[in-house]
Amino acid sequence: MNKPLLTLTLLAAGFTAAAQTPITITQADFPAAAGAAERYQDANLPASVSATPTGANQAWDYRSLTPSGQAYALPYLPVPANSSIAGAQWTRARTAPVGFLAYNITSYYSLTANGRISLGRTVARQATSLRALTGGANDSVVINRQTISLGAGLVDVALPLSAGAHYRRSFRYATTGIITVATAGLNQVPFRLVKRGTYTDSVAGWGTVRVPVAGSATGSSAIPVLQVRTLSVEQDSVYLNGAPAPAALLQVLNMTQGAITQYYQDDFRRRNSIQPVLSLYYATAQFGTPYTASYSTESTLLAVRNALATELGGLSAYPNPVARGPLTLWAGNGSRQPLRLTVRDVLGRALATAAAATGQPTAVLDGLPAGTYLLEAEGPTGARSTLRVVRE
Repeated sequence: MNKPLLTLTLLAAGFTAAAQTPITITQADFPAAAGAAERYQDANLPASVSATPTGANQAWDYRSLTPSGQAYALPYLPVPANSSIAGAQWTRARTAPVGFLAYNITSYYSLTANGRISLGRTVARQATSLRALTGGANDSVVINRQTISLGAGLVDVALPLSAGAHYRRSFRYATTGIITVATAGLNQVPFRLVKRGTYTDSVAGWGTVRVPVAGSATGSSAIPVLQVRTLSVEQDSVYLNGAPAPAALLQVLNMTQGAITQYYQDDFRRRNSIQPVLSLYYATAQFGTPYTASYSTESTLLAVRNALATELGGLSAYPNPVARGPLTLWAGNGSRQPLRLTVRDVLGRALATAAAATGQPTAVLDGLPAGTYLLEAEGPTGARSTLRVVRE
């Protein structure tokens, strides 16, 4: 192979490596706050879908998903003025199922460098008749009005996320109430529903994903994502007056002492969004073929691009080649935008990084020897452009 051809081959390899670098998601890329909303569409999987691939540089394509039911939103609500849970930035209304019970809660959250944190929950008093189950006209379960603090908090979505990240956390909390079942001799007897569990998140792969978009025949753009694989293990126990509830009562309530429930899912997460682009759900810990899915209906799915042409109107470097001194990056539309720069050699290896802005000089090349480099520029929405620059 002659030298010019070798040079072109290496440059092409460098461009490929730069374009396929895995993203990193930090607190700054996870804009969660009161007033935001996660917007989803549940979906059925086509028969052709098989086991989900993992690993580096994947191109997941799920545009063949078919909608199931109506699209929906999960809003982030303001924290009440009289909140007894300190540090919360927003709340979400949720339903907590245990056996035949399903009671309403308000969960409190904050966002830190460690991730989205569940700080606790409040529960309004709720009564459920047991007459259909026990035959007793006055039999009932009452969930007390209460505030359940999780202390320092439980990490709901762990951050930062990058290729190879792995997180595991455990929790325990109890919900209290009173129960009346005449045939069992229970008359307003205190009980506790105790939930224990562990969540394990691992970044199992990275690449791009595509999903359906309403009104678009071609679906979403190829969106850079991390494949976050989650295993959730939860155990529910019931106690009466501090002792384990008898089996006969648990049977009536469709509960099992120490019942374990496991959940398996993949979330494909992108930068600058509080919700996954796509979630796949599995029946077993082998994470084989998913049985159902949900995908984002955010309006920005078509706007994400792999270059800064839309965001910045094109990008150029001056002077290029540069003998000494700073380099300036210009947006074709004249806009001023913050950038994160990474300088790579022709094999894609990162040599230097810097924060910069269009229209302003940057010294990111200072200290590097003469040669040809790949300058990767990342804009505020996560879009990227790669330029070839020469230092003489």
